[in-house]
Amino acid sequence: MILTVTLNPSIDTSYALDKLCIDDVNRVVAHKTAGGKGLNVTRVLHELGARVLATGFVGGYMGSYLQQLMDNSDLPHDFLHIKGETRVCISVLHEGKQTEFLEAGPCVTPQDTQAFKEKFTHLIQDVSCVTISGSMPQGIPDDFYAHLITSAAAAHKRVLLDTSGAALEAALLSSDKPTLIKPNLSELNAMLHTNFTSENPQALVHALECDERFTGIAWIVISMGKDGLLAYHQGSVYRVHAAQISCVNATGSGDSTIAGFAYALSQNMSAADVLRYGAACGTLNALEAQTGHINMDKWDNIYKDTKVERIK
Repeated sequence: MILTVTLNPSIDTSYALDKLCIDDVNRVVAHKTAGGKGLNVTRVLHELGARVLATGFVGGYMGSYLQQLMDNSDLPHDFLHIKGETRVCISVLHEGKQTEFLEAGPCVTPQDTQAFKEKFTHLIQDVSCVTISGSMPQGIPDDFYAHLITSAAAAHKRVLLDTSGAALEAALLSSDKPTLIKPNLSELNAMLHTNFTSENPQALVHALECDERFTGIAWIVISMGKDGLLAYHQGSVYRVHAAQISCVNATGSGDSTIAGFAYALSQNMSAADVLRYGAACGTLNALEAQTGHINMDKWDNIYKDTKVERIK
């Protein structure tokens, strides 16, 4: 089983409009889903046929509603209930644009934080690997993900970490490292104080090798948008070329990629197949209007057209 961690989930609400009328009434039909990066991972893992369990914080009426939405989709979950209200995030799709309104979410107390550490330690006993995704809610220290990774390491569980900023930096400075990280090229350049492009992968990998923060991480996967993925794994460097498609909605493709990686690692696939699985899931998500969703009927063609090239 795979455990997915989403500390700041949301009720994702989308409104599709031909035209957004400012300072006027806009009548809409709302589409609501249980949202947050880790819950996108959960849905895709479920669609891949994996046994998966979602955890994190939920609170208030919206927290109960989020769990109801997950139950309606047969997605197993075991959240920690806290005071405060699970956030609502609104996306308005209009005239080829996407305007978002994102609530901050509840403030988590030190008691909640400690309770979740204890729950996490219990839940990881029965899983093969863990995914940790997204930002953290208010009240949680920057090194909280690092603490979860240490707990997972003590139980000999692999952790796929998909976050950025201070939370990622704290995890990289910890003595216990995640199994996999997936920064995008811009985030990595910000961390390294560089300006690498997809055209100079060898120089980028050399910079990673010279930076002690990345020592001990088995998989460093760098998302490069339309240029695919660059991966560094146990001294080998891979370029992953995604299948060419007409994108419908790229939101959630990074989460879908993490789901593919987690599934492939849980099945002990080869390095090349881990990368192909992740890239194929990200591409399949981009073919769908729904975020965090893949159509398995399209799997064979997309997987076949996903190319992995070992360049070192």
